[in-house]
Amino acid sequence: MSQQILMMGLNHTTAPIQLREQIAVSACLREDAFDRLRAHLDPALFPERLILSTCNRTEIYVLTSDRARGESVLGDVFTAYDVFSPPVNLLYTSVDRDAVAHLFAVACGIDSMIVGEFEILGQVRRAYLAADERNSIGPMLHHLFNDAIHVGKRAHAETAIGAGAVSVAYAAVALARQHLGDLAGRRALVIGAGEMAQRAAKNLAADGACAVMVANRTFEHALSLAQEIRGHAIQFGQLPAALVEADLVISATAAPHLILDAPAVRAALSARGGQPLCLMDIAVPRNIEPQVAEIPNVKLFNIDDLNQLVDANRAEREKAIAQVRALIADEVEKFWEWYSERRAVPVIAELRGRAEDIREAELEKALRRLGHLHLNERDRNVIAALSASIVSKMLAAPTVHLKERVQNGDGQVYLDTLRELFELEKDNTGIARSAATKQSLH
Repeated sequence: MSQQILMMGLNHTTAPIQLREQIAVSACLREDAFDRLRAHLDPALFPERLILSTCNRTEIYVLTSDRARGESVLGDVFTAYDVFSPPVNLLYTSVDRDAVAHLFAVACGIDSMIVGEFEILGQVRRAYLAADERNSIGPMLHHLFNDAIHVGKRAHAETAIGAGAVSVAYAAVALARQHLGDLAGRRALVIGAGEMAQRAAKNLAADGACAVMVANRTFEHALSLAQEIRGHAIQFGQLPAALVEADLVISATAAPHLILDAPAVRAALSARGGQPLCLMDIAVPRNIEPQVAEIPNVKLFNIDDLNQLVDANRAEREKAIAQVRALIADEVEKFWEWYSERRAVPVIAELRGRAEDIREAELEKALRRLGHLHLNERDRNVIAALSASIVSKMLAAPTVHLKERVQNGDGQVYLDTLRELFELEKDNTGIARSAATKQSLH
């Protein structure tokens, strides 16, 4: 049975943040958690495997020759955490062409919460590099993810999908402005110094009217960001005092645990005389305890609350989305042409190998029978060349037609039939060919 590209995952369209944060890995969780997730991906079943995890999606891409078992195992991977048992309808699955098209859409930003966002392409690249570093991918996923990165770059270069594109951080600041009004004279606190925190801080500081404080566990990182935006860096231990001063808090750390709990926010609100406080938690897993939303005069938003800005963003980009989908369709065909031909190559190679084994065996028998003629070297070479020519000509047309069928999309039937008719995975005695022989054919 030939190998298939299989993808299973969940994202912001299928699962709320309460579930997404349970399995969010990569930058959002400790490396040991990521390793535990990888440990479920058996190399024998999945010779190539890659985990793409962002704050809005977790997807697993694998190569497998047993689709049914592969889907079952991947489903088990997502439910391996005691606190996370998603209903079936929260998970989506794609195979082969559909999996390729989905990944390309992800890389282009049209499957994102904020259409056209520019962070996703970097996240796809980092997932690819992480899998490459761990030697968990081979030729198929190497080619697939390199193509996905190429398609993402094309989409942003050749369409308007990224023109004026907003990020999650930008959307959070926009939502804060809707809630607080003009930010002139306001004080903002940004918790974190990573990519999203940097974007949030820069957006807040863009008009120069909002004073920005930056807090991070590594003070040097906070200081670097604060200097870049002409803000003020504070030590992480100064958060309680900063909460008293701030009108707006945007938290975007990679911490796998809460940074602000309800008692801390309640104490800050008391110290500020009950003056309203707006908090934006755009981290996954969340940094701010959800119960904070129950405190009077406190407004808490999380990343899923940005949906109110999504519809307008998508409407503005409908024309670009159509252009990107056309580009993706073209690139999917290119990839599938390469992929299909590659799937045919081992079968063709093994067919030729089988024919060559038979030719050599029969040639040796024939030459032994002709031993009484005392053939010279030239005569023996002529007979050998004749046998090789017959085999080559016999296989020429089937090889060409098989490649054509593969390109036309119905080649799998022919590949499977060829394997069955010629028992390509077994030798004449019914014993599996050696691993070394199989390896040489790939």
